[in-house]
Order: sequence, then C-alpha cells, then structure tokens
Amino acid sequence: MILNYYLLVSNMMKNNILLRKDIGSFLRSARINKSLTGLQLGEILHVSQQQISRYERGETSINIETLDILLAVLDKDWPDFFFQVLANYSEEIADMKMQNDFIFLN
Repeated sequence: MILNYYLLVSNMMKNNILLRKDIGSFLRSARINKSLTGLQLGEILHVSQQQISRYERGETSINIETLDILLAVLDKDWPDFFFQVLANYSEEIADMKMQNDFIFLN
C-alpha cells in the first residue's frame, strides 16, 4: 500500500517536471518566433530576464494568469498551447488534436 502511494506520487512529480519543461519549450519557441529576447519579454511582463529563463527551462512553475499574458504577448492562444503542450499528457486530448488536424486538412 505504501509502495503504491510512493510510486503514484513519484510518477506525478515526474509528470509535473516534464510538463513544466514542455511549457517552457513552448514559450521559448514562441518568444524566438516573435523575435524577442528574454530581456525584452521580461520588460514587457515586468519580470527579470532570469525569471523568463527559469520559466523557459521549466525550473519555475507558472501561474495561469501569467501564462495567459504570455500567450497574448507571444501571439499564441489557448488552443495552440492546449494542443502543442497538453496533448502530450492525455490520450483524449491527443485524439482531439488528430481529429482537428484531419478536419483542417479536408
């Protein structure tokens, strides 16, 4: 029983770390595509370049309000984020993405 709980918690922690890294990669890619430096993005958000770097490396969790602002500044929307990041963590979401891709290809 205790071992099962430990394995469950351990798996959740690994997924949390991977999710933070995937979010960070998404943000970094969007920032680069927008031709912004970490310093410039930090100035827009009123945070340091180091904080932007911590978000992008997945070292720091990001709250939903900050993520919403980042998406807007980087000309991304929630569906972009949802299907590029969160789809990796749910079979149902991945299936929805495949259906969406199929619909848009027709």
